[in-house]
Amino acid sequence: MKIISFATQKGGSGKSTLTLVLAAALAIDYKLKVAVLDCDYQQSIVKTRVQIDEESLQLLKESNPDATYPFDIFSIDLNGIFDFVDNPENDYDLVFIDVPGRADGDDVFNALTACDAVIVPLVADYLDRASTAEFMHILQTIKTEADKAEIPFEYFGISTKRSNNKEEQEMDDYVDALGLARFKSSLSYRAAYKRASTLYSLTTPAYLRYVGGDKNVSEEIHAVCNELIERMELPIKSVTE
Repeated sequence: MKIISFATQKGGSGKSTLTLVLAAALAIDYKLKVAVLDCDYQQSIVKTRVQIDEESLQLLKESNPDATYPFDIFSIDLNGIFDFVDNPENDYDLVFIDVPGRADGDDVFNALTACDAVIVPLVADYLDRASTAEFMHILQTIKTEADKAEIPFEYFGISTKRSNNKEEQEMDDYVDALGLARFKSSLSYRAAYKRASTLYSLTTPAYLRYVGGDKNVSEEIHAVCNELIERMELPIKSVTE
């Protein structure tokens, strides 16, 4: 079981959306057994399932009684993460943790040390660039200590809400110059990502058309998933293009 958390120092970076987008695609397209632990105070992922997707699932069951959610979601406190991952009954391929949108407090950093990797959404805002780099430096320190203890730990920045402007290239150069790890793939600033679902994947053509997306959305998501699979050595069971 691989444990990956999504963490950031600022709100509005698309942390919860990125978690949902990848969880749905990896569960539906790649047939991985996925669990999402919603530890964020806003409970955006839990609310998406309860307030939006539950009604859709019930409608789906009218024509397909066996219909179910493609991955599990649990609302738990940060301090409950260790009990979850140490429970042998939780035999998932992949566990995503959506941590609170802050990077202070022992509870947050204790949670990060329970993970095999931490993903940091990168938004090219000049005013937030230094704080994001500072947070990633902290993750680099954790990685250095983990390497000494021969404990697996990685961290990666992933560009979200990308629109190919000058500030984004400067952000890439800034992160690279500091020797911090980031994905080559990214997600653009697209309206379709605002409709991320816990029931459907944005790579599914019918749902993608429904939310007004195009094939570029599917290609972006698959590129990020493929890079994550390669970097984390996740078991690929099936791929639906």
